[in-house]
Amino acid sequence: MDGIAPERLVFIDESAVLTSMARRYGRSPRGERAFAKLPFGHWKRLSVLSAIGIEGILATMSIEAATDADTFAAYLEQVLLPVLRERKPDAVLVMDNLRPHKTPEVQAVLDGSGFPYRYLPSYSPDLSPIEPGWAKVKSYLRRVAARIVETLQQALAPALDTITAQDAAAFFRHCGYACPN
Repeated sequence: MDGIAPERLVFIDESAVLTSMARRYGRSPRGERAFAKLPFGHWKRLSVLSAIGIEGILATMSIEAATDADTFAAYLEQVLLPVLRERKPDAVLVMDNLRPHKTPEVQAVLDGSGFPYRYLPSYSPDLSPIEPGWAKVKSYLRRVAARIVETLQQALAPALDTITAQDAAAFFRHCGYACPN
């Protein structure tokens, strides 16, 4: 991606959030035990698809299923591409090598979008600025400790809102993409 201005890059990724997410550590006064209720038994999953640019989170969609080619194509067509056409018409899409990203249906959507796109090398989360964003979102969701899907979905928007433009620029710098001051 040498020669592409970081302002044009838009990283796309998906992540799972669960109704079983809980804080990993606790505090209590010295000499006292920290107590918390941890989920036990059945849990539900939300797959969250999102895109990040140097200005922050651009477009997000969640679904109560694993990400497959149809889901990814729907995210591109109905959620991300309309936002990019309006706000970032010179964007270059960047995504990992997940199999649903490379199906003929998704390739047709990407080719017809008018946006150039690139794939990251295999096993390279350190090159994707959205990965530290997921860590921040999941930290927020662990604090909320939503135990039902509806509550988890309600908490998702405020969790994504915690990623500021300054955070996004820092994530880009951390991953090696030179950013203007």
